[in-house]
This record gives sequence, structure tokens and C-alpha cells, in this order.
Amino acid sequence: MPDILFILLLALVIFGPKKLPEIAWQMGKLMAQVRMMSNDVKRQLETEILKMELEEKEKNRLVTLRTSKPAISAEARPQSPRS
Repeated sequence: MPDILFILLLALVIFGPKKLPEIAWQMGKLMAQVRMMSNDVKRQLETEILKMELEEKEKNRLVTLRTSKPAISAEARPQSPRS
């Protein structure tokens, strides 16, 4: 707490009482923009990870289907009556 008070007092001395509210407003605006951009990047990463997981699940499902189907050999195929 004393550190924050020291920084605020120092900012008040450096920038003056007229300029300090404007600087605080600009800093708040900048922090909001940074937060929005980081949320956007986070959302994009989550979307890409979800796509990759879905593709991997689909790939695994297809591999499972291919390996679980027994191959029908020529002898096991039913013979159609020849005319």
C-alpha cells in the first residue's frame, strides 16, 4: 500500500493535478484494449485447439472403423446363382 501511495504522489508531482486525470483515463483505455486483444487471442487459440481435437477424434474414429471391419474373402462371399 505505501508503494502505491508513493507512485501516485510521484505522478502528481511530475504531471500535475490537471494532467493526472487525463493520463489515468488514457491508461484505463489502453488497459481495456489490451484486455480485449488478449481475450481475442485466447478465444482464437481455444477455437484452433478444439478444431485440432475434433479432427484427431474423427481420424481415430475412422481408423477404428477400418480396423474393426472384418475383410470378406472371396470364399466367404455369397455366390450368386449363375444363369
